[in-house]
Amino acid sequence: MSTDVQPSDNSKKNLTNSYYYWHGHEKERAKAGDVAPISTPLLVKKTENIIPIAIPPHSITKYSWSDGDNAATVYIDTKFNNEESMNPDSLHVEFKKRHLIITYTALMEPNKAQRVKQLSLRLYKAIQPEKSSYKVKEPAAQIVVKLLKKTSGSWWELVDKNEKSDEADSEKETDEKKEDEEEE
Repeated sequence: MSTDVQPSDNSKKNLTNSYYYWHGHEKERAKAGDVAPISTPLLVKKTENIIPIAIPPHSITKYSWSDGDNAATVYIDTKFNNEESMNPDSLHVEFKKRHLIITYTALMEPNKAQRVKQLSLRLYKAIQPEKSSYKVKEPAAQIVVKLLKKTSGSWWELVDKNEKSDEADSEKETDEKKEDEEEE
């Protein structure tokens, strides 16, 4: 005769599904203090205001420009293959002494989604922000920006390729102001 203890029929049943055999005793173990009790969710904070997520604008990389003696003109197409068009009420153009920022909302045709687009250019030379202007050509939905130059002459480039810090720009602007005061 063998001295091995044979499992009972009841334990064989539990061994076939050991997950439930092991976890079926949680309530009994919780009463004995053997395991941590099951936690109930607790609402920490509820806000009524839903803050919209700020979506970064898509950069406009395709534009053209022309140079005149007193002004430089920038052309930006906003209509592409009937898939994208500009919302005319969303156009915002900001002129600074050596910076141009154009922002608008584009409507995507298949699903009517909106996408914010932006062109930010560090200009090659200074402009007259108060005298610069823009308009939208309706049939082509093309933005035409006229940048009046501070000093007349040819610009070989529209964008300043040198990666200067803002401090260098402010120093350059103060130098230009001193030159203007000396001329007067």
